[in-house]
Amino acid sequence: MSAAANSYPSADRNSASFHDTLWGDSFLNKVDESLHVQQGQSEYEALKEEARKMLTPDGSIDHATDDGSNKRRTADKLRLIDAIQQLGVGYHFETEIDKALEEVQALGDKLFIVDGDITDLYHEALRFRLLRQQGLLVSSDGFKTLKDDEGSFKASLASDEQGLLSLYEAAHVALNGEGILDEALTFATKTLKSILPHQSPSFHKQIQFALRLPIWKCVPRSLTRHYIDIYSEDASHNEKLLMFAKLDFNMLQNDHQQELREVSRWWESLNVTVNFPYARDRVVECYYWIYAVYFEPKYHLARMIIVKIISLLSLLDDTYDNFGTHNEVEILTAAIQRFNVSALEELPEAMKNMYRLILNVYDEIEMELAKAGPTFAVDYAREELKKLCRSHLTEIQWRTKGHAPTLEEYKAFAYITSCCPILCTSAFIGMGTEIATKEAFQWVTNESNKMVRAGSIIFRLQNDIVSHKFEQNRKHAASAVECYVNEHMTLEEEAVEFLWAEISKAWKDIAEECQKPTLLSVALTDRVLNFARSISVIYEKEDGYTNSYLLKAHLGSLFVDPIPL
Repeated sequence: MSAAANSYPSADRNSASFHDTLWGDSFLNKVDESLHVQQGQSEYEALKEEARKMLTPDGSIDHATDDGSNKRRTADKLRLIDAIQQLGVGYHFETEIDKALEEVQALGDKLFIVDGDITDLYHEALRFRLLRQQGLLVSSDGFKTLKDDEGSFKASLASDEQGLLSLYEAAHVALNGEGILDEALTFATKTLKSILPHQSPSFHKQIQFALRLPIWKCVPRSLTRHYIDIYSEDASHNEKLLMFAKLDFNMLQNDHQQELREVSRWWESLNVTVNFPYARDRVVECYYWIYAVYFEPKYHLARMIIVKIISLLSLLDDTYDNFGTHNEVEILTAAIQRFNVSALEELPEAMKNMYRLILNVYDEIEMELAKAGPTFAVDYAREELKKLCRSHLTEIQWRTKGHAPTLEEYKAFAYITSCCPILCTSAFIGMGTEIATKEAFQWVTNESNKMVRAGSIIFRLQNDIVSHKFEQNRKHAASAVECYVNEHMTLEEEAVEFLWAEISKAWKDIAEECQKPTLLSVALTDRVLNFARSISVIYEKEDGYTNSYLLKAHLGSLFVDPIPL
C-alpha cells in the first residue's frame, strides 16, 4: 500500500496485495486510425452484400426440391449461418438469419433422421444448436437414437470426430429435464478428450478451445477472435466471407480503441492510485467485461455508461472488502441509502472520495440521458446500488462476527453481491427507452426473475470456486465452498462438485428463458446471457480479473493487434 493509503487510520483494516495495471497509458496515447480503416469501406460494403446474398433465396445455395437436394441445401445453410455467427458478423444479418432458421425449423425434426437413426450427426446436432440458440422450438428426442440396445452411446460415434464435436456443442444448450443431453455431454466430453492427441493441429486446437469454452457459454468476441483463425485454416472456407469478417473485426477494433481511450482518460481523472490505493486498477478489464456484453456499434452509449458503473463497483467492492473498517462501511452504507451530497460531511475522511465518486457517476449518467429523453433508468440503477451496499455490509458483519452461514443463507445475499442484478440493470440504461422500457426495468430488478437469478448463481459460484483460497488469505466472508463444507462436514472437492452442478442448472434456466416467446426483447435478454458468458471467460480457471495477467494476451488480441489481411 502506498503512503497515501497508510495516511488513513489502520486499526481493523483488511488488506490484500493486488498487482498494478498492466496497460499503463497504452490506450491514452492510441493513434486514431479511423481514416485508414475508412479507406477499405467500399470493399467492406461490397463484401457485406455478398454475405447477405448467401443468406437469401437468391444466394449461392442450390434450390433443388428433391429430398436429397433439400437435405444438402439445408446442410449448406446451417454451415453458412454457423460460420457467419462465429465469425462475429451475424449482427449485420439478424433478420435474414431469423428467417432462414425459421425455414429450417418448419422442415421438422426428421431431415437428418432416417428410419429412426441419425444419418448425419454433425448437421443434426448443428441444426439443434442453431435453433435452440435462436430460441426456436426444437426437440432433443432425436439424440436418443444414438444409443444402442443396452442404453449406451454407440461405440461407432468415436470415429465421427466432427459429429462428436457438434454433439458436444449442442448438448450445452440443454434445458432442465433433458437427460439425454446431459448424458450426451458426458459421453462427448470423455470421447473428445480421448481422441484429442490423434487429431490434426487445426482440429486439435478447435477441440481444445471447445472443451474450455463451448460456443453457448463463450463471450461472442472472444469466440470470434478464435474462430477467424480456425476458419481461415479450413480448406473449404469462403474467402469473401473470411475477408469481410477480418475487415469487420478491424473496423470494430478501431472503434473500441477510441472508446478505451475515452474511458482511460476518465479513469486517469479519478487519480485512482492516490485516491483509492487499496483497490484494483482494472479499467481495461472492466471495459472488456462490458464489451463481452455488447460490442455492436449501436450500443456505444450503453457501453460508455456501464463501463463507468462497473469500474465504480470494482472500487466499491475493494472499499468494503479490502479497506474500510466495520464502522466506516456502516456509515458509508447509510449515506448511500440517502444518495445525497448532504451526507458527505457525516462520512469519515477515508470514505469521502468513494462517496463523491458514486454521486458524480450517477449524476453524470442522468445528465447524459436527459439530453435524449427520460431518465427513469437511473432511479432503478441507484436502487440496485443501495441493495448491493446493504448486502455488502451484511457480509462484513458476518466476517466480523465469524458467522458461518448455510449455503442457502449465503445465496440469498450472494444473489445481490454477485453484482449480476445491478450490472444487468445498468446494461439496459443506454439502450434507449423504446427498448428498455419501465416494464423492462421492473423485470430485471425483480428478485424472483429466473434469468437474472441464474446469472447471479453463475457469477457468484464460479467466482467462489476459482478464488476462495485467495480470499481466505485475508479477512473475508465465507465463500460458497466454505459454506457447503461447514454445513455438510465434507471435503472441499465434494463442495466444488456440488457447486458446479448448481452452475449447470443455472445455465439450463438461462437457456429456458431464452426460448421464444420471451417476456422481453432478445436485445435485452441477450445482455443477461452475455454477462453469464463473461464469467466463463474471466473466471475460467482462476480469478482473471484480480490476476489480470491471465487475460492480458487475450485482451491484446482483441484491443491492440489487428487481424492481418
